[in-house]
Amino acid sequence: MGEGGILDTERRPKLSLRAILPFCASLLALTLSACAPIPKIIVLHDPLSAEEHLSLGLGYELSGEYDEAIGEYDKAVRKSEGDDRPFYYMANAYYKKGEYDLAEEYYRKALEISPDNGDIYNNLAWAYMATERFDEARGEIERALSIRRDPYYLDTLANIYGRMGNYEEAVAVLQEAIAATESEQVDLLFSEYRLLGDLYEMMGKEDLAAASREKAEAYRRKHP
Repeated sequence: MGEGGILDTERRPKLSLRAILPFCASLLALTLSACAPIPKIIVLHDPLSAEEHLSLGLGYELSGEYDEAIGEYDKAVRKSEGDDRPFYYMANAYYKKGEYDLAEEYYRKALEISPDNGDIYNNLAWAYMATERFDEARGEIERALSIRRDPYYLDTLANIYGRMGNYEEAVAVLQEAIAATESEQVDLLFSEYRLLGDLYEMMGKEDLAAASREKAEAYRRKHP
């Protein structure tokens, strides 16, 4: 699960940052070999592909340089057609910056291309939650769940119910999520049991809250 509950897409670009380094090294060598003073090099044609811009953007995003990441995703948009990833990644970066209106805008653009992508609906629900638009958030995650009963989506719905004060509904959904979660998904199980502990505490069920938090801690220790 991405920061704040959003999901980063599983469809990573095919090219890593390592694949771009030869281009950068060649450009540097060309610059250093020129006579003094070093001339300004103007690149009139962007030599990088959409995949390479996505890879650069991901590198920036992982290091918390969201503006730089957004710049690379924007370049990828111009070089791709019918691909939701540049818009989806851009939306995720805006979400992480706390610019939720822009995150919503780009999730919507991604959905225009891939209306059956549940992950986009999931992340859009988190953007709505961040601005306390809980009814709209629930509508988006229910669209995701109509595509598949994914435990991540169920966890999102449980979070929505919890923030709305519907604790019993939240617990019921969370129990379904836990039952659907694979044993190796330790990060998700940690999140689920931690939330379950919080919900039980809000309901005044201290023993169940303590037991859930013990399970959450056990999964935290299993994190690789």
